[in-house]
Amino acid sequence: MLDALIQALLASKNEAADDLLLEALALGTEPEQGSVLAALLKRQTAHGLAGVVGGYEALPDSLKLSVLRNVKLLHHALRECGRSANHARRLGALKLIAIGRQGKLAYVLSENLHDPEESVSRAAVEAIVALARWAATETRKLQQASWAKANSGADSGSPAGGASEPDRFQVYRELIEQRPEIEQAVARALDVHRGKHGPELLRAALLLCDWPGSKTLAVLHTTKHGGQSPMVRRLQQPPASEHVEAFLLGASHGQLRSHFGVAFSHIDEAPVLDALLRKTHWLKDHQLQLCMHQVTRGAWWGEAELRRDIERRDPTDAAKVGEWIAASGIHEMVQDERLDQIRQHVAENFEARLRLLRIALRRPRRTGSVQLLRGFLTDPDERLVRLAAREIVRRRPQDFENMLLQLMTGAPESVRRVISRSIGQTGFEQFWLRFDKLDRATRKSAGRAMLKMLPDSVLRLGRRLLSGQVDQRLKAMQITQELDAGETLRPAIVQLCSDANAKLRSKAVTVLGELSATEPDVLLDRVLQDSDPRVRANAIEILESRQRTEYLPMLAQRARAANNRERANAIKALHKMKVKAAGMSLLQMLRDDRSEHRISALWTLKQIGWWQLLNEVGRLAKEDTNLRVRRYALGVLRGVAEMMQARKAQ
Repeated sequence: MLDALIQALLASKNEAADDLLLEALALGTEPEQGSVLAALLKRQTAHGLAGVVGGYEALPDSLKLSVLRNVKLLHHALRECGRSANHARRLGALKLIAIGRQGKLAYVLSENLHDPEESVSRAAVEAIVALARWAATETRKLQQASWAKANSGADSGSPAGGASEPDRFQVYRELIEQRPEIEQAVARALDVHRGKHGPELLRAALLLCDWPGSKTLAVLHTTKHGGQSPMVRRLQQPPASEHVEAFLLGASHGQLRSHFGVAFSHIDEAPVLDALLRKTHWLKDHQLQLCMHQVTRGAWWGEAELRRDIERRDPTDAAKVGEWIAASGIHEMVQDERLDQIRQHVAENFEARLRLLRIALRRPRRTGSVQLLRGFLTDPDERLVRLAAREIVRRRPQDFENMLLQLMTGAPESVRRVISRSIGQTGFEQFWLRFDKLDRATRKSAGRAMLKMLPDSVLRLGRRLLSGQVDQRLKAMQITQELDAGETLRPAIVQLCSDANAKLRSKAVTVLGELSATEPDVLLDRVLQDSDPRVRANAIEILESRQRTEYLPMLAQRARAANNRERANAIKALHKMKVKAAGMSLLQMLRDDRSEHRISALWTLKQIGWWQLLNEVGRLAKEDTNLRVRRYALGVLRGVAEMMQARKAQ
């Protein structure tokens, strides 16, 4: 029967039908109230919907939810009830506008701010603040969801993306349609209202100052606006965590910059600092850097305060503190002290250490302090050490070579390559220039240290062997010989054995012969084929150490060679191999008509100690027609006499 009555009332066009339905809504049971509410919403008459708004507070929770789901049907009724003389209807309209998120009706809330009734004005203020909080919160959620999707590649329905894509799109549409109305209503209310609810309106205005185009942020630039002075005074104080965006955006207002510095220096509450640290992208704002620089000339965080702050933070947030220090404008040396303190605190977190290192890498080349970079040279992670070494090379501070050379003994291979490429040329050139001025033992130890610390110095030495002036290439071979680097540079030495310059070939054969892996056949080819007698003489001298019997015929032949040096080396080799004919060959050489051959024979006699021919030496010293031969023979006799006296003294 109730259903039939409701159907009849639905068909009626009299206002009395609305009164009857509203009376049933107030007195009926919950199931009956549900049917009556559905009928009222279906009729959509102004009188009936106004009654629903007025009786909203008395409805059960389930019916309240039904009203909120259909709140858009009440738009006209909410506007009329917000201006009604009925107290209950007015309060219901104000509350429904807020919890129903009807930003298009925010102007109705502004109209009720001046109502002499305290409960009405209080309800209007609370509704305005609620709408502002909803708009700011949903905006932040959408931004976070978009950031998470862009950085994690999550699907639209994944946890990283928050709500599903259709839900986010619906919220976005609501904000686009209603937020401008809410901002306009708050800005107008802040301008015309002079009552005791000013702080609440100011709070709503600051909540909406979260983007540069906000109408409430524009209050700071609007002359003679009633809310300008309260906003300026509030932004001159340390912000609450929900007002961080307004605090940062306020830096664009010229009158606030100096006050921003004072406020920033007194921000020590953990929630506010956390909120600010999450906004590290604001550090790119040069106006904000100016504000921070005005805080006692940038020294806005002392060593003790910094230690207390980072001890209560996890490594990620502690590294973000480093971003603020880098933008504070304090001297680079002070920055490095603070940042190195943070580096030690985040020693177990790679991402945090990498963030601190990137701060140092962003500095211009003219920056003098490298204390933070030096700290990273001892980092346990090879990648960070490599980056720090490259940056030090780029900046080239004073004494940077020694700074990096200290790493060469224990650094990983990749770091050693970086250092070697950067300072290898300098270290090699220093050794090259000082080589001739050092004694043999000192330059050998210094050269080996250079090869150990600068691996690419061997390649540089190899390039010197194959290019440049003849004397420079001879010097390179001398260095190769003394540093025992011939095995590494064997291909270059072999190539020099066929060089067009005889001096280079002669020295190359000597160096090649000292290598243990060199085959005697290679040296034999030099003896038999080279056109220069010095090369052949050196090759014979090397063959002497091999003592291979199959080379005796060749040595015997060379013992009668036309070149005195080649002939002397061949006789010395035969004597070492205990060939009896060596003595006769030496005697023949001592009696040779050519003076240079007689001098070389005396040298050979002195080398092998064949004193059986001492009488022949005496004859040369007394009767030889060549002055040089006589002097050399006298020197040999004097040496023998001194040797005999030394033996008698023993």
